Amino acid sequence: MLDSLRKSSQSWFIKILFGLLILSFGVWGIGDVVRERAETKPAITVGKQTIPAAEVAEQFRRDTERLSAMFGGKLTSDQIKQLGLMQRTVKQMVNRTLLDQAAGDLGLGADQETLRRMIANTPAFQNELKVFDKNVYERVLARAGLTERRFLAMEKSDIAREQITQMVAGGLQVPAVQAEALFRHRQETRVADAVIYRADKTPAPAKPTDAQIAQFHHDHSALFMSPEMRGFSALIVRASDVSADIKIPDSDVEKAYQVRQAEFQTPETRAIQQVLFPDADKAKAFAEAVKQGQDFAAAAKAAGSDVSDLGKVDRNGLPLPALADAAFATTAPGVVGPVESPLGWHVLRVSQIQAGKSRSLAEVKDQIVHDLAKDEATNRLYALSTKIEDSVGSGASIEEAASNLGLKPMKVAAVDERGNGPDGKPIADLASIPGFIGKTFQLGQGTTSEVTTLDDNAGYFVVRVDSVAPPALKPIEMVKDQIVTAWTQDQREQAARQQAEAAAERVRKGETLAAVAGSLKVETTPAFLRASGEKSPVPPLLAAEMFKQSKIGDVAVVAVQGGTMVARLTAIQAADPKVQSQQFDKMRDQIGETMANDLMEQYVAALIKDYGVQVNEAAIAAQFPK
Repeated sequence: MLDSLRKSSQSWFIKILFGLLILSFGVWGIGDVVRERAETKPAITVGKQTIPAAEVAEQFRRDTERLSAMFGGKLTSDQIKQLGLMQRTVKQMVNRTLLDQAAGDLGLGADQETLRRMIANTPAFQNELKVFDKNVYERVLARAGLTERRFLAMEKSDIAREQITQMVAGGLQVPAVQAEALFRHRQETRVADAVIYRADKTPAPAKPTDAQIAQFHHDHSALFMSPEMRGFSALIVRASDVSADIKIPDSDVEKAYQVRQAEFQTPETRAIQQVLFPDADKAKAFAEAVKQGQDFAAAAKAAGSDVSDLGKVDRNGLPLPALADAAFATTAPGVVGPVESPLGWHVLRVSQIQAGKSRSLAEVKDQIVHDLAKDEATNRLYALSTKIEDSVGSGASIEEAASNLGLKPMKVAAVDERGNGPDGKPIADLASIPGFIGKTFQLGQGTTSEVTTLDDNAGYFVVRVDSVAPPALKPIEMVKDQIVTAWTQDQREQAARQQAEAAAERVRKGETLAAVAGSLKVETTPAFLRASGEKSPVPPLLAAEMFKQSKIGDVAVVAVQGGTMVARLTAIQAADPKVQSQQFDKMRDQIGETMANDLMEQYVAALIKDYGVQVNEAAIAAQFPK
């Protein structure tokens, strides 16, 4: 817990055990999946320790919340199962409990003084003066939903687990011989000369016969499949449907302005630096020296102190009233103090003053009207969605619910998953309903969805799937022009391949690549590695083929986008760990981390055998009603 607050943990424990855990997820849209039920049987038993099902459910809830950002807060129960989040949560809890028991048996842990120092040095628990502040500490724990006792227990466990991880995998050194051999293999680079025979430069073939068209249609049927099409009926309501007649009285605007007045005021800010002294004499001497013209930072250094930059703050941004009063009492930039506080004697320098500002009602009226209208539309929209939900829930069809509420339903005969109709063109309005098409393609035929919030939170919808037409091979007559185009391209690509193969054979017999290429341009590649990634200067297939060649002068034929390439290996550049020492050290560290991971996995597997682990899946499942 403390490591995450410090945001700077480098421990093997964090890297090894928790580095692979998913970090952000969402419970919004999950529905009943995360509604807990009481359960008395333990969900997990590790050695002599048991974990209740409710605790597993609570940890699962926290894990899903941390993953919300990645998925925009919209995850179904099926998606959660596919991601295996529950299994990850259980595995994390089992591993943590195993290490806790092992650390306890070995007598590992942190003493009170070590724990106190670590907490005091945590930036999250310090105030603007960079000093530990108990009030800040308590607020941070409260926001995290932790009591101090719980937090200290968690931190002690974290430290003990880190200690045991250091014992198992800390200080691991990869043998130099092994690391050098792998480095030479990975970092060897090669260079090639290459020429591309482009398909679009080959002569166009004669028009295909009907038999050739039919055969190509059969052999490449995946190119000519119609997508799954669905027909649906839906009721969609958005803010614009309920806001046309909204008018905000001036009296409501004035009331809102009074309530939100602080929002429209920009407080005065001042740029402040400070030097803190333990006694008044040193502070007075320093202040006098600065007032006499000495540089603030140089004088602080000469006095054996450091300058703390408090940044641009308003009066409330200074935690000590005495400092705030002194800093904001001066009418012009300059040196203030010394000022006494429970922390010592402060000398402040106000380097900049930014006057506050208050915006009038006339300046912010449009904003307030817009906000009030939006709030009213949201309230109306929610009320309308509740009426739709009640109507559909009582058994009314979408058409009946629309008629009862004076709304107009939407009906579409056929649409694919991209929002296109049978003609392949987008269906009007569907693109402006975020999340709607995806939901429609999750339902079975004849199924009506629940009333669902649009992805942009700007409305609601309910949809019924009326028909489902599975993917099907389009008749030749419908796609004949597409077949001819694809067949022609295929023929030209084959011709380019034949030209490249013939050229490669001539180079293998001793001709130069330039002579064989004729008018085509021969290019020399930059040096490239064996494993080509996104930043590789050459296509992945070219790198793979060139590293299959055993000597300079070897030739390969490689398919590339738009044609076929002939490549001749021209240089092999060996890697040197001594010359490339920084790269070597980095790779050696990465190998060490991988080996440490392996060791920890083996150690945890041994702990499972020693202590025993039982997972009551039924008790966990009982926490999540279907």
